[in-house]
This record gives sequence, structure tokens and C-alpha cells, in this order.
Amino acid sequence: MLTLLAVSLTGCGQADSGSEASEAGSTAASQEGQVLRVGVLSIDDVLPFIVADRDGLFKEKGVQVELYPFKSSIDQSKAFEAGQLDVVMNDMIVQGLMKKSGTDTRIISYAFGATPQEGRFLICAAPNSGIEKPEDLKGKRVAISNNTMMDFLLDQYLDYYKIDRSSVERVNMPDLMLRMETLLAGKDIDAAILPDPLASAAVQQGAKVVIDDTTLTENFSQSVVLASTEAIETQKEALKKFTAAYFEAMQRINDNPDQYRALALENAHVPDTLKDSYRMPTYTPKAVPSEEEVGRVSRWLLDRQLIDKSYKYEEMVDQAFIK
Repeated sequence: MLTLLAVSLTGCGQADSGSEASEAGSTAASQEGQVLRVGVLSIDDVLPFIVADRDGLFKEKGVQVELYPFKSSIDQSKAFEAGQLDVVMNDMIVQGLMKKSGTDTRIISYAFGATPQEGRFLICAAPNSGIEKPEDLKGKRVAISNNTMMDFLLDQYLDYYKIDRSSVERVNMPDLMLRMETLLAGKDIDAAILPDPLASAAVQQGAKVVIDDTTLTENFSQSVVLASTEAIETQKEALKKFTAAYFEAMQRINDNPDQYRALALENAHVPDTLKDSYRMPTYTPKAVPSEEEVGRVSRWLLDRQLIDKSYKYEEMVDQAFIK
């Protein structure tokens, strides 16, 4: 079970590996005309890509798409920065870092997280840590991955509960599997931030839920669909057809979750022990992050000195594809 989870969740972590682009995905696109090259990870965020491909929606809309699977977000980002991909799913933290390094992109859609209920991150406490509520995190060691979305989220959760950020000791632990195992062992760390389904696995084995971001009144965790500015300039019509198929796939999943449950379990490599409790994801078509959400991320990156300047909303988002 742990091995399968490690494979499915490396896209959320920062463990490095040297692999390049995987073999072409399942879309049998013609060699004639333009082809959109789309990177995908084995997580819930990309399920609509898989559905649009399997259901023939890309072909129906008249766009040629090739899906390229990656085992980690790092490998996918490297391929994107090398110009080997046109579209990827990632987050705004990664987008800001890529923009600073010279890879210009625009958000063309939400992937996950248009509402607090979409996507789930937990702050979990070790079984014998004595941590019961958010305020108990003061003075405790919380495992994260530095300068990533999970680092950003911890700051937002602490602000939400009016807890001084400096009162929590951060332990950099990029390997998600190691993070969960260390948490359950109750050594070196007192709590950790984990995404589902790994978070559910930790709770199933005795970890305590301290913060569940799907229960908060504010929305902090989002993943987005990024297109290179080059693709937007040279393949805009293809991208419009691509997003039309993508949004239709989102709606199909929302309307018929049972029909796509087996595919979702397969795509996310959900272990047998978690299949019964697995919650089908829901998606929000034709939506992009708000100026407030983009500004929050941009300010955080600037405060952390991870970027040199704050990016304007128009430098991060292109709303043409949701209209």
C-alpha cells in the first residue's frame, strides 16, 4: 500500500529523480497539424484530462492532444521548461518560480480547488503527540517541504487561526512517504501536512486530524492548468477546443461519479485498503483563481524572496479560455 501511495503522490512532493518525459499518452493523435502536448501526474487533479481522452472528447472538439505521464512534479516541470510540453497541471507557487527562471506561463483554468471542498490537505498530529487543536501546534515540529505549496499552506492555516508563524518549528521533509512514516512513528516531528489519499492513510493508522482545509471558510489550496505563452500565441484555437473538452469532462465526472470511480481509483493508484473510503473528486468548470488568490500567492513568494517582483494578475492568468 505504501509503495503504491509513494508512486501516486510524488507529484505533490519534491523528491528529485532524473527521468525525462515518459512515453506518449493514450491519445492516438495524427501526425498532421498541431498537437497539444499535455503533462499529467497520477493524482485526482488531472482526472478530467484522462476522462476527456478516454471518452474521445478531444477528438470530438477537433483538437489533437497527446498525454504524457510523469512520476513527479519536478520531472514534469523540467520537461515544460525545456519546451517539451504545452500544458501542465501544477500550482501557483511553481508557476511563480518558473516565471522567475524565464519560463512564462498563464493559468487557463482551475484544476482543483475552486472551492474549499475540492482537494484535501490535512495537518495531522502524531498519535501520542498530545496535539488536539490548531493552537496546540505552538512550539511543535511540523514537517513540510520548504518553498512549496505545502509550506505556503501551513502559513495560511496559521494565519487563519491567528497563530504566530514563528511559534511553529518547520522541519523540511520533502519525501512524503518518509514524512508520513516519521509522523506515525512519533519521532523527530510532532505533526505534518499531507495531501489525500496519503492523509487518509495516516489517519487510518492512528494520526490525528488537527486541521482539515475542506472545513475552512477560506480557500487556500488550488492547483491550476498552465499553458506556455508560446502555446497561447501559436495554438490559441487548439487551446480553446482543449479547454472545452476539459470542462465537459469535469461536468461528466460531477454528473456521473459512479461511472468514473474505477478510473479515478486507477489513475490515483489508490490502495485497496482505502478504496471504500475514497471520496470521488468534484470539479468546477470554466473558472480561474481570483485576483485575491493570485495576489496572496505572489505576496508570499515575494516575502520569502523566492521572486524578485510581484506579478500582476494579467501576468499570471488568461481568462480567454473560460469564456
